[in-house]
Amino acid sequence: MANVVSLQRPIKQQCAILVNYASELPFSSSSLFPLRNYRATRLHPSYFSTGAKQGHKPKYQHHRSFFVVAAAVAVTASLYTRHLREEKLTTLPLAKNSELLWEQKLSAAASSTASSSQEQPILSHSQPIYNLPSLIETVTRAGLMGSTKSVKEELHVLRKWHANRGYNGGIVMSQRECYYLYYEVHSNGETRQQLFCRGTSSFDDVITCLQAWCVHDEELGCSVHCGFNQHANRIVEDVLPLLVPPRGIEGGTNHATVEVCGHSLGGAVAMLVAIKLRKRGYFVTRVTSLASPRFCSGVEESNILKKWLPKETIRIEDDLDPVTYLPPMGVSVGDKLWFAKDKAYMLPKDSLSGENDWPESVWLNLRLFETILNLFKTHRVGSYVNRLEQLVKDMNGD
Repeated sequence: MANVVSLQRPIKQQCAILVNYASELPFSSSSLFPLRNYRATRLHPSYFSTGAKQGHKPKYQHHRSFFVVAAAVAVTASLYTRHLREEKLTTLPLAKNSELLWEQKLSAAASSTASSSQEQPILSHSQPIYNLPSLIETVTRAGLMGSTKSVKEELHVLRKWHANRGYNGGIVMSQRECYYLYYEVHSNGETRQQLFCRGTSSFDDVITCLQAWCVHDEELGCSVHCGFNQHANRIVEDVLPLLVPPRGIEGGTNHATVEVCGHSLGGAVAMLVAIKLRKRGYFVTRVTSLASPRFCSGVEESNILKKWLPKETIRIEDDLDPVTYLPPMGVSVGDKLWFAKDKAYMLPKDSLSGENDWPESVWLNLRLFETILNLFKTHRVGSYVNRLEQLVKDMNGD
């Protein structure tokens, strides 16, 4: 052998000598040594650059450089927005110090009439008061549907849950339109009607959510989410024959009220249903939206719609719940109880405008990595109930 491989040499040099020696053999060919060029390329980077112009980079290196720069920009922007968001959070009013919330425990009978109870202390004559225990029970009731596929079994579950907690009224359920109506006539002659809209639980619901383009609704007088609006129209037409109408409508009374609540898809639909009922003369006293997507096409539309919503209109959101940021260019309405990190903030609807509307910004608040990790947890009704119960403990100093 002309070239002797020394064991003193590094392994790469030994391999290179063997490859060169093999290429000099008289019977060597590309068919006999199919990996020769590959090995030489790995061991001698100059192998593939000798034919290229000096200073010219291979095409793949340009792509790699682009992705490196893009990744660096994305990481830098993410770090900056996180830092900016942390600073802004310190300026928000904590929910436990807000006079909009009240943490006193009510009985089951009183919780259904908390908004009109004379025993409830009035902390502010110009603002509504949200009773947290009553709010917890309301959002829990909004998540009761969907436990079974049988209409008969689901209606039995709803009636049993309410009867065990002192609700003695009647229940009408529409599984097709994804809602149920609880109604009760009190001793003072008041008829209290509570409508609960179910969240996404079927393929048809997914299709409804995906119809995210905006359409103009003549009744609302503005443009709103197409799928949510169609769903709201179906519920209104379906539930109208079941509601006791207010004064001014044939067969109406002075003491018939309506409350609307919904989770997820049902939260956005609940807002639209409440507005449509008020426009038709019904006395809607409270709207509660939990983990709701956005349904207004812009700020101008939200200003039109919020005039038709009652004072007690609240939306409860978690900053790690991605549904509350969809669609990204949409807008929501109502007072906002916002859970961000380990704290809760109460943001009145009038404060979310101009320079103070940053809590509504998708780009500033959506933390993609944490959101993906908590995707199947934060959107559930149980997760929100836990956060609300913790807020009650914080307000009580526990």
